[in-house]
Amino acid sequence: MATGDNPQSQQELSEIKGALDVLFTLREEFATWVEEAQDGVRKEELDNVYQHVLAMEEEYQRRLAELQKKVAPSP
Repeated sequence: MATGDNPQSQQELSEIKGALDVLFTLREEFATWVEEAQDGVRKEELDNVYQHVLAMEEEYQRRLAELQKKVAPSP
């Protein structure tokens, strides 16, 4: 069985892609909220959360790229 046929790898790919969809939506919403914040303290708090979501999204992008290399069929 080729690595690309591994059901566990395919499930992990699906889970990572689902997480990325959620993180993308959260990032977009927090970006809007940061822009709309009037109070400086509130803006800073929202920006901290936005940066955290952004970091999580980047980590999941890294994991996705790594997993895609693993499951890609060998030539």
